[in-house]
Amino acid sequence: MPQLVPFYFVNEVTFAFAVLVTLIYVFSKYVLPRFVRLFSARVFISKL
Repeated sequence: MPQLVPFYFVNEVTFAFAVLVTLIYVFSKYVLPRFVRLFSARVFISKL
């Protein structure tokens, strides 16, 4: 059914966009602040 090919690609693009937005949100909310906190703690400890 070649009529459904564009809808398949639209579905793939939508799913990829949703996954990308979710990953960006999770990284900015949980992962990156932990690395920043760890790095700042290392800098603070090394300056003591």
